[in-house]
Amino acid sequence: MVQKPEAREALKAFESFLEGLDLRGYEQKYRPIKTVEQDLPPELNPLPDLYENYWKPGVRNPSFPSYEEFFEGWWQKRVRSSALDAFIRKYFWGCSYNFVRLGLEARLYRTATSIWTQFHLCYSWQVSCTSKLEASWEMDKQGIDALVYPTEDYPVGLQVKKETYRSEARSANRFLKKQMAVALVEVPYTLTPEAELIEKIQRARSDQTRHKYQLWAKVASRLRLLPNGFVIFQESYVKHLENFLKEKGSSLRGTVPWETVAKEAL
Repeated sequence: MVQKPEAREALKAFESFLEGLDLRGYEQKYRPIKTVEQDLPPELNPLPDLYENYWKPGVRNPSFPSYEEFFEGWWQKRVRSSALDAFIRKYFWGCSYNFVRLGLEARLYRTATSIWTQFHLCYSWQVSCTSKLEASWEMDKQGIDALVYPTEDYPVGLQVKKETYRSEARSANRFLKKQMAVALVEVPYTLTPEAELIEKIQRARSDQTRHKYQLWAKVASRLRLLPNGFVIFQESYVKHLENFLKEKGSSLRGTVPWETVAKEAL
């Protein structure tokens, strides 16, 4: 298990990295570019590289590359690979490498922002919680962002869930069938400020809509907005989540939806 001083160093360094991201610049550059939306073959999967570069538990004084440095490293590993050539021939015949590169750069940035949010949860957990946490790109590929142990023999999978998340986008069925975890807990977060959600509650025209916004407002109250706009988890969020998992214990089974977490944990 990662020692607390090292965990605090890692969290501080990672939050400094997140705060230094030029989110507005990236948004302006990448938002219009959606040329590469196809499923990527395993050889082009960025998850191993993202974990190698940004998930560094237990490392003293960790450093993290800028997104430009990260993508350049990812690209150079694959620029002349047979997998990239086959991908281009299948979907982008006649297009230049630069055209495909820019499309992949935008695509991987969107992936990276969600992975960075997951990593902040994991770094925060290691600082504020006592339960063991494991994370790897192999688990992530199966839809599990982290594996935690509320008790030593009771592994629970965590899946970070954005407000605009589509339930069909990822599946943890294979993971649960392998009996690596007894439950999958959806961990909600939102990019919408709490004040804006409160306004939506007041304008809601149905009880169902009002209830949904009330839950998201509760989630937002446990999040923190960095000066550049990146949303991270407050210490109280991960502590409440761990307490919820410990209190529920072996009663948790299957998928625990984000609504339950918002109501009972936060």
